[in-house]
Amino acid sequence: MRTWLRLYNALVLLAEGHGTLHTANACGSADPSSFIAAFHAVIGTTPGRCRTRSSG
Repeated sequence: MRTWLRLYNALVLLAEGHGTLHTANACGSADPSSFIAAFHAVIGTTPGRCRTRSSG
């Protein structure tokens, strides 16, 4: 459940235009690489691509 809440928060931050590094830190990730891997595993795309889609 905690992972889903963190990823929901990440989606909100990315939709607001925040970058991957800021989002990873805000979601409590140990480092951006592990955040990107977890995000990709659950969501199916990278945070950068998700942010590009939401801002375009």
